[in-house]
Amino acid sequence: MTQPVHKKFDFGTVFGDAGQVTRAPVQKRSYTPEEVETLRTNAYHEGEQSALARAQLAQAQALQALADAAHHGLSHLQDAISRHKAACAQLALICAQKISAEALNHFPEAPLKATLEALTHEIDTAPRLVVSVPNPDASLQGAAREAVTLAGFTGAITFRTSTTMPVGAFEVMWPDGRAEFDPERVLNTLDTALREALAADHHHHQATPAMKREA
Repeated sequence: MTQPVHKKFDFGTVFGDAGQVTRAPVQKRSYTPEEVETLRTNAYHEGEQSALARAQLAQAQALQALADAAHHGLSHLQDAISRHKAACAQLALICAQKISAEALNHFPEAPLKATLEALTHEIDTAPRLVVSVPNPDASLQGAAREAVTLAGFTGAITFRTSTTMPVGAFEVMWPDGRAEFDPERVLNTLDTALREALAADHHHHQATPAMKREA
């Protein structure tokens, strides 16, 4: 085991009572080759450590800059994706509206007939039905009577004209219940639900990267 090398403690510069220097440390003016090599080695290592520290700092700053740039780019990309989703969804809704309007123009009795067929257990024992539609023509009345017959309904059915209803809309009333359909209201509800879903999706994607960065 190597014994520790003890060195006499040196106070260095010594001051007198009046603050004057009574003794100054002696500056060494000559070094042995071994001391020169030691000083050179120490200076080299210090310089190496300093250069390594600067390189690590530069690397960390570069990585942070890349992360910030990526986050900025992803944010803009997410905005573009959200706008694209909204445009596609709006286009799909417009197409659905056009298709449904065209279908109702050709088959205005279809929604009423489908509803009456689905109300089998609700209307089969009812004594009377009151059906309000925009245009209760012979075709619509025939389709409705056929549907209620298949549903087991044997009571009376009365048709009323409602000029405020859009094409395809209807209202069916019986003593124990009521059913209605308004295609315009359905489309407005779908439009609202679609906008809320897109807004929630956009907010989720905006909040998630921020939470990851904080983590």
